[in-house]
Amino acid sequence: MAVRWGVLGAGSVARRRVMPAMNENPQCELRALMVRDAGRAERLAHAFGADRAYGRVDALLQDPEVDAVYVSSPTYLHCEHVLAAAEQGKHVLCEKPMARSSDECGEMIAACVRAGVHLEVCFVLRGWPVYHQVKAAVDSGRLGRVVELRAHLSKWTPREEGEWRLDPQKGGGGALMDVGSHYLDLFRYLEGDFARIACMESSAVFGQEVEESVFVTVAFKSGAHGVLGVSFAVPHAGNVLEVYGTEGTLLLGKDMVVLTADGEETRPAVFPDYYSGLLAHFCHCVETGGKPMAGGEDGLRNLEAIETAYRSGREGRVLKVPDREISDF
Repeated sequence: MAVRWGVLGAGSVARRRVMPAMNENPQCELRALMVRDAGRAERLAHAFGADRAYGRVDALLQDPEVDAVYVSSPTYLHCEHVLAAAEQGKHVLCEKPMARSSDECGEMIAACVRAGVHLEVCFVLRGWPVYHQVKAAVDSGRLGRVVELRAHLSKWTPREEGEWRLDPQKGGGGALMDVGSHYLDLFRYLEGDFARIACMESSAVFGQEVEESVFVTVAFKSGAHGVLGVSFAVPHAGNVLEVYGTEGTLLLGKDMVVLTADGEETRPAVFPDYYSGLLAHFCHCVETGGKPMAGGEDGLRNLEAIETAYRSGREGRVLKVPDREISDF
């Protein structure tokens, strides 16, 4: 039986990525969507084949024919909307970053546990087969003991004055919160929890209140280290991931290259639809009670690392990443 979805905040990402992916997946049924402009909501519902269009959050959440809610509202509304969805007994797929703070993450986790609903966070890279291949190479020991992970993501993303993402009280931060959260989660997915973190950030090009470029160094509890660079101020660049181990190296760009004592292996890197893997897994979990691909604890650990990174930048020193128990909330 297909999961009947409601979409809270049918904005850019929902329109470009998520609702098309739902319509392509037989496990999903796009039942309802909500945007505050009722006329726009009706047009979007017609365009994407949703049965119902709402202009209010509570109206969608009270719809008895909605099983699960994709929360794609601005970050500062995630906590409010997830708490409300859980209260109505809806399963929740929440966009990243999970919230503005780790404290909000804790509230969201506790609410979903109390309600007995499934909670996942949209760390979509975990759903891509190419990163499953990277993780398999790491976990198999083919690369030996991991010494260093290195990733870089850059693009040209000027923002318009007045956007909520430029307000640190609403977005929680800039490039690190917006897309760096994906790669910090990928680091943790590949090598485990962080022990310490250091950060430097800049807004030299656009001069915005939130950072446009950020550079983070992490120490993993495993003893490995990671280096992450993210920028919204570089128009001509590619995304890369590098894994260096005691017995091999993996380089991921347009191709995946693995270098070991046996020689060099190269294969094309296939990057799929962003959300299909995550949606398929979510629906499977709702049906079977399975474990989330990226659950509330993953969202919490991500925010703990981001908060520590920002504090490191302000204080100019390496800081220990907190590791609170879920039961603390």
